[in-house]
Amino acid sequence: MWFLFVVITSLFNCAYYFGNQIAKVSPNVFMFYRGAVPTLFLLPFLPFITYVGAWQFYVLCILQGLVISFIDYRNFKAMRTWGAEAVSSLHPISIGAVFLLWLMIKPIILINYLDDLWRFGGIVIALGGIIYATASFQKSEHSKQMLQYLWPYFLGAALCDVINKLCMSYVVKETVSSASCLYIMITGAVVAMLNLIIYVKNNNKINELYNFSNLKYSFLILLLIGSMVSKNFAMYNVSNPSFVSATLYLYIVWIMLVGKVLQKLGKSGNYRILDRKKVVILLVCAIGLVLLDNK
Repeated sequence: MWFLFVVITSLFNCAYYFGNQIAKVSPNVFMFYRGAVPTLFLLPFLPFITYVGAWQFYVLCILQGLVISFIDYRNFKAMRTWGAEAVSSLHPISIGAVFLLWLMIKPIILINYLDDLWRFGGIVIALGGIIYATASFQKSEHSKQMLQYLWPYFLGAALCDVINKLCMSYVVKETVSSASCLYIMITGAVVAMLNLIIYVKNNNKINELYNFSNLKYSFLILLLIGSMVSKNFAMYNVSNPSFVSATLYLYIVWIMLVGKVLQKLGKSGNYRILDRKKVVILLVCAIGLVLLDNK
């Protein structure tokens, strides 16, 4: 079941990727929109939401907002320095960190894995295959410098997925939708407030936040709402959050397919040219994770 939600999330991420190619919004403005737009959009639904009873859920949501603000800032700064394609090629490294962090939090899972070494070996190989396939789509001569700068991002990104899974572990099946809305609103509010403080502190103009030339692209953030809701459902149903972290990279396949269609339609653009063998490795390993998780 979780894999279906991963596919939905990856499709939202693909649409978001192409949307960002046409958007011309500065990183500072975008980071504020990234938190404020989902929060404001979901605010009218607040009276109809069933609240989560565990206080830990709300603490983790606030912590998640803080972590998201940190990794988004670091990621944007890296992309401005080395380019989005090169930086995103290193993102899969965080998959291994998610896997290890979750085993540290839930050591009983490691005991279960060690009881079935063939399954454990298959999971490690599948995760490694996805990391290899996705990380090698785009090579860069600046990989060493990027790794030195981005290691806090990798840890933060891994922590985000682990916190996401922990949040959903305090939710009962009947309230997953409500919990997803609360999760998005609380984390979004924290992200918006922090980035607004940074925005003002850097002497940026407040009127840029409600300038129509920027606001007209804010609807793209709504794609993030769909992405986060479906990802929350995936996290609720999966046994190990690293499986979701890894298989979400299926969005690369959709990007490749959409890019090819657009090229055949005569649409110009700088679309990724992907090695078919690595795409096959990605797909086989993703399917392998699903089968191994359900074993």
